[in-house]
Amino acid sequence: MRTPPRTLPGRRGTSPPGPVETPPPGGEGANTGPVTPPNNSPPLPPPGGGGTSSGQITPPDNSPPVPPPGGGGTGSGPITPPIHSPPPQANAQEKGVRIGNVPFTMLDRKFGRKDQDLLQQLINDLRHRGQRPEPAKKGPFSHLPPSQIRHVKGRLGNVVMAPDEDFVVRLLEPSRHTDGPQSDEFFDNLFTEANKIVTSFVVNNFGGFDIKPDELEGKRPWNEMNASPLFISLAELVQDVDPDDSKSWDSLLYDERKRCMMIMGMIARIFVDKVFSPLLFGCTPNQDTMLNALETDMAEKNSDDGFVRTKTRSRAIREVLDGEVLPVNFYDEVELLSLNIFGLFNPVSAYLEKYRMKHNLEVSIPTREEQFAALFDMVSGTAWLSICRRLHPDPIILRMSELGDEFKEDLHVVANYDEYCANKGRVLKLQYDRLGQEIENGLLKQKGVSVEELPPTEILKDRTWLVRTVVWPSVNIYSPVYGDGAGGQSGVSDYSIQKCEVAAQWVVPRNNRASVSPSLREWAKLT
Repeated sequence: MRTPPRTLPGRRGTSPPGPVETPPPGGEGANTGPVTPPNNSPPLPPPGGGGTSSGQITPPDNSPPVPPPGGGGTGSGPITPPIHSPPPQANAQEKGVRIGNVPFTMLDRKFGRKDQDLLQQLINDLRHRGQRPEPAKKGPFSHLPPSQIRHVKGRLGNVVMAPDEDFVVRLLEPSRHTDGPQSDEFFDNLFTEANKIVTSFVVNNFGGFDIKPDELEGKRPWNEMNASPLFISLAELVQDVDPDDSKSWDSLLYDERKRCMMIMGMIARIFVDKVFSPLLFGCTPNQDTMLNALETDMAEKNSDDGFVRTKTRSRAIREVLDGEVLPVNFYDEVELLSLNIFGLFNPVSAYLEKYRMKHNLEVSIPTREEQFAALFDMVSGTAWLSICRRLHPDPIILRMSELGDEFKEDLHVVANYDEYCANKGRVLKLQYDRLGQEIENGLLKQKGVSVEELPPTEILKDRTWLVRTVVWPSVNIYSPVYGDGAGGQSGVSDYSIQKCEVAAQWVVPRNNRASVSPSLREWAKLT
C-alpha cells in the first residue's frame, strides 16, 4: 500500500518526500535502513516502536540518550526492584544517644509522665503555631471618633496615676441651651437622674459586700486603709457616730450600706462646694473675675431682691458663653476635679480590693480605668447641670442638712428606715428590760431582801430622732408670684424637686450624754 504524497495545501513547487513503506499490522519493519527525509533531518524511528535496530537514537542537541518507547528494559526477563536493606540496629552504646530531629526516644523504657508532658507540650506548640494571632484588645470607646474621647495620662504632678497609665474617657454631648427658661420638670428630671447616677457609681465601686471584723486578724480598717486627712475631715462633715454602737467609727466601713451612704454624702458635699457654688464652672480666670465683680456690684447697691439678682446673673452668664454650650476650660476643670476625687477615694478602693482578693469574694469591682471613666462622666454631667442651673432666671437652691439636726418628715427623706426601726426596737427592748429589773428590785426591797444596786445607764434617757448621715442635698426652685391689680398679693412659689436625704438614728442628744464619742480623727489615731 502506498500513501499519497504529503504536501501543504496551496503550496506549489515543493518536492514531495520519498515513499514510506508501512509495515503490515502486527508485523515488524523491513530490514532496509530508516527513511531519511529531505533537508538532512535526523533519522526517524520506525512507527510502532518495534524496530530491530541495535543502536540508540541520539537527538541533535546532545541531550542524554532517550530510552526506547514503552519504558521497558533491555532484557527479556521480568523487571526486578532493588533490594531494600533493613535499618541498621542500634548497638548498646547508641541506645542512649538522642537523635537530633526526634523529640524523644523509647528504646529501653516505658512511656512515662515526663514523656506525656513533653508530647503535650509539642502538641500545644503546634496548635499555637496554627492559630491566628489574637486581635488587639479594643477599649470601650474605640468605636468613637477622636473628637468624642479624651486621654487622661499619668504625668509629672499627677500623683494619682502611674506614669504609664492612660485612661480613655468619653466626652459629654449636651444639647444646646434654649433661649428661654427651662421648665421645672426639666430640672426635676436632671436632678433625679444625677442622684441615680451617683448612687449607681457608689454602689458599683464601694459596695457589694460587708467586711467581717473576725476576718481582719485584729487589724482596724481605718489604720489599714491609710485615709488622708482630707478624707477624714470631709467624712466628719457628713457622718456622725452612733453612740450606742460598740464598733463606733469602724462600723462605717464594715457595713456596706453605711459605707455607701457616707461616700455618697462626701461626693454630694464636693459637688455642692466645687461644682454648684462657682458662678460658672469651667470659665477662664478673666471671665470669673468679671462675674465676681458683677456680684460685688450688686451687693454694694443693696439689691435685696434675689429674683432680680438671679436674672441679672443669668443674662451675664449667657453673654460669657456667647452661644457656646460649654465654657472654654470646662473639660480641664472636669479632669482636675475627677482626679482629685479619684485620689481621695483610692485608699478605700484599694482596701476593698485587697479584702476581696484575700477572702475570694465573688464580687466584681470595676478596674481603675473603668472607675475613672464613670467618675469623669458623672462629674461632667453634674457640671453641665450646674451651668443649666445658672442660666435659669429663677433661683434653684441646694441645701445640705447638718449633723445632729432633728429629723423632720417635711424636710428629710430617711435612707435607712429599716436600720432605724431595728435600732429603735433594740433600744426599746433594753429600756423595758431595765424597767422590769428595777421594778423587781423594788419589790424585793419591800420584802426586806438586800438587792445589789443596778449600775447607772443612759438607756432610760429621753431620745430623739437625729440626723446621722447627710446623703444628698435638697433641691428647690423658687419663683416670684405677682398679684393682679393694685390689691393683688404677691408671693413666692416653691417647687420641691428633692428633699434632703439623710440617715437617722434614735439617740440621746449630744448635750445630755454622759460621755461623748471620740471624733473620727481621734479614732483613727487610737486604732
